[in-house]
Amino acid sequence: MDLRLATSPRPARQASTARLWGFVLAVLAGTAAALLAMPASWSDYAARDGSGLGPAELTPYPPMLPVLIVAIAVAGVVGALRPAAVRASAVLAALAALQAGGIALVASRDWRNYAGAGGASPGRAAAGSLLAVGLVAVAVAAVGVSVLLYRTVHGSHQPHRPQVVGAAIAGVAIAVLLPVLLCAHWNYSGATAAGQFFLWWSLPWGAGIAAAGTVRDAAARQAAFLGVLASVLLALLCVAAPTVQGFGVRLPG
Repeated sequence: MDLRLATSPRPARQASTARLWGFVLAVLAGTAAALLAMPASWSDYAARDGSGLGPAELTPYPPMLPVLIVAIAVAGVVGALRPAAVRASAVLAALAALQAGGIALVASRDWRNYAGAGGASPGRAAAGSLLAVGLVAVAVAAVGVSVLLYRTVHGSHQPHRPQVVGAAIAGVAIAVLLPVLLCAHWNYSGATAAGQFFLWWSLPWGAGIAAAGTVRDAAARQAAFLGVLASVLLALLCVAAPTVQGFGVRLPG
């Protein structure tokens, strides 16, 4: 056994750096949760029937957004505390942040449509759009931190070349073709609908499938695939139950 390797401070430095980036991810997730919880992220119109249950408790964000924020936080904490799970946690956090950022980017535009449809006042829509931009910035930062967390671990389990090529092609195909298929299914003809489906679903799913065949860690590849599967099931649940505790899936009009 090489005593120089046994006494090297490198593993300790790697663990310390992983803890740092993992907890930064958790802080970013907390920031996103705080932005979502602010009054400006919710409608300021009262229910028209006086029941107290209505537009005042609604938001243009789909119900999967808080789940994604929780996933980022959990992945950050796990990555910080469990060295063996660093890369898997980083991949999951990156995919969740990518999807959360896409949802927030769509919402930054949808707040204006939300106000036009009677869901919020113009002032609340402007504030909500600004907070959505803040959520986008937090999500982009979370993707970057996830990459840094992933890079704290050295060594690799390189996938086979056919697997890399196949996953890359499948990821691009999902990202590009899924919005077209969804637009055809729901009879949408505008680019706005395709863009929403791309940012909400096909981009993170395509990236996840690509990662499931290309990243240099077997556990991370498996985590990417399971992350996409969980996101697809969550999206199906959101579409089937369009209003969940004030969150609603608002497809392009």
